[in-house]
Amino acid sequence: MRNKLISIGLALLPLFGFSQEDKEKASLIEQRIESLAENLDEDTELDYTTLFDDLLFFLERPLNLNTAKPDELRQLHLLTDFEILALITHLETHGSLYNLFELQAIDGWTLQTIRNIEPFISVKEQEDLEQFTFAKLFSEGQSDLFLRYTKVLQEQEGYSEIDPGELAENPNRRYLGSQERYYMRYRYKFRQNLSFGFTGEKDPGEEFFSGTQKSFDFYSAHLQFQGKGVVRNVVLGDFQAQFGQGLTMWSGLAFGKSSYALQVKKVPSGLRPYTSVDENLFMRGGGATVGLGKFALTALYSSKFVDANRADLDPLSSTIDTTFTSLQSSGFHRTPGELWDKDAVKETHAGGNLSFDHKRLHLGVSGFQANYNGTFDRNLSYYNQFELDTSSYSVVGFDYSYSRSGWNFFGETSRSENGGLATWNGLMIALDPRLSISIVQRSFGRDFQNLQANAFAESSRPANESGIYIGLEATLSKKLRLTAYYDQYKFPWLRFLNDAPTSGSEYLAQLTLKPSRSTEFYVRYRHKLKARNAINDEIIDYPQIESRQYFRVHGQYKVSESFRFKTRAEWSVYQLGADDQQRGFLFYHDIIFKKIEWPVSFSVRYALFDTDSYNARLYAYENDLLYTWSIPGYYGIGSRAYVMMKWRVYRKIDLWVRYAVWDYADRETISGGLEEIQGNRKSDVKVQLRWRF
Repeated sequence: MRNKLISIGLALLPLFGFSQEDKEKASLIEQRIESLAENLDEDTELDYTTLFDDLLFFLERPLNLNTAKPDELRQLHLLTDFEILALITHLETHGSLYNLFELQAIDGWTLQTIRNIEPFISVKEQEDLEQFTFAKLFSEGQSDLFLRYTKVLQEQEGYSEIDPGELAENPNRRYLGSQERYYMRYRYKFRQNLSFGFTGEKDPGEEFFSGTQKSFDFYSAHLQFQGKGVVRNVVLGDFQAQFGQGLTMWSGLAFGKSSYALQVKKVPSGLRPYTSVDENLFMRGGGATVGLGKFALTALYSSKFVDANRADLDPLSSTIDTTFTSLQSSGFHRTPGELWDKDAVKETHAGGNLSFDHKRLHLGVSGFQANYNGTFDRNLSYYNQFELDTSSYSVVGFDYSYSRSGWNFFGETSRSENGGLATWNGLMIALDPRLSISIVQRSFGRDFQNLQANAFAESSRPANESGIYIGLEATLSKKLRLTAYYDQYKFPWLRFLNDAPTSGSEYLAQLTLKPSRSTEFYVRYRHKLKARNAINDEIIDYPQIESRQYFRVHGQYKVSESFRFKTRAEWSVYQLGADDQQRGFLFYHDIIFKKIEWPVSFSVRYALFDTDSYNARLYAYENDLLYTWSIPGYYGIGSRAYVMMKWRVYRKIDLWVRYAVWDYADRETISGGLEEIQGNRKSDVKVQLRWRF
């Protein structure tokens, strides 16, 4: 799958001191991450830590194409299945590769494909686990220690002074902890064979070494071993499980629609360690994969406490009520009320996967049983009456993939314990080295119930949806490329804010001009039609068409060996039914400075925005600290600026400092509730230290 990991990891590489070629690829990341943010319904922090780990590993220890197996090639997330098959066929026919120039002779491999994977691959003599010695654990192993500090500089309502009597009457009127966020992470990694580490985080407002928290609010740890023999993978502690196309079992990040129109097929990684700080998207326990020839069997078990909205809302009650109405995903434990919901129920999963792989063909069967040690009593209404409302459930699914001569068929079908069915099937075709298309058909039953699903779809949960997606990527010339997609979908049953069955569509077209390796321009148009209830005072609600349009012009160019500029202008138009249009505008300019021989580099942005409402908001990716991500939504009237500096203090010690500020011209307060700030300015500072040894 082209560009996927490049689009995740290299966003920050302009500041890391890698080669000039790596820095030029950084723009692919920003486009990819921003394309994810465009499809979010609200401001959401996405965490790409696990994928970024992979990217850094392959950048520092490139994958040897002469010895790589299909699973390892898929782990790059840069190649389609028929491109992988073409490489294997070429090696079987012509023998090992001697240099990267030979990649141009592989059938179906374009120059763009080769450029995308070049930083992460090599062609050399075999060097695998058979040459392992304990001495290499110390000489080749890599340790990373991160320490991070973050704080909003203005006082927020949740941290302000309050009368003790008023607080006693309503303890949730203030946060228990300080405004700072603290983060610590250590990880050791030896090639792809051994990894262990731990992570700790305290969110703003949570207590830290005081009160209910004697240390960090959240901890994560893992130990992983990967081998080439019968025992292929063992993970203990916190991990993620990803199989098939996300219908049966997929914990962690998954990609949706974006300007990378061909990237519809998921690349499952099986069991992998969890190294991030999202307090929900992982499993805790252990799992192992054993292989015999073309077959691989994975078994896993997970047991952890999760946050839930308890039916008994009184933290002072002496009655322990294990009835809960929903599961929580915020991970915040800042007030007595939030602490009352912390670790409310125990969640267990037991399951596994059996797969068969032989060159062109992959077959897999996955399944699991989930249990909660409380009573799940969801507040059901007409629109959500088919959602999970039981304390245990199971899911089983079958997935497949077959490649041949530029064609790749793939998909998955799953069934939940209550009889709900979901199926997802796709086709990618390389009609010509200059033209490829992808087609996806999906049909998710309204009663399909699976909290571990994360499939490519319009909705965040694969249920009550059917649709057809068509994506296209065409190379019009050496310097001009067109990407486009069209998605038509239906919701056969009611949804939230939709009191009737509805349908919708979305299409995107992007034309990219790259006159040189250091200069790129693109224009993009995206239009999304959906339905939601009309906003009126009538007794009967009825859906109206909700239209969102976006038009973007973007350019990036290198003005010297040390300076690179980026400029963007973007417009949005939102309309619900026959109501007046709500418009938005965003303009920003970036300056990125990096001189190879200097230990200091920096990135600066200044942005202006003017939107009529939150519905007309626009998103833009920002350079941030390593392993942090910033994709804010711009709405209202004002400006935003940030500056980030990276200083290589010592050969293996790096320091980042980042300052960002919002200045609004249309308000005297920012945010609301306990996050409210008096005034029209909000600023924050971030500091991070990295020690590699």
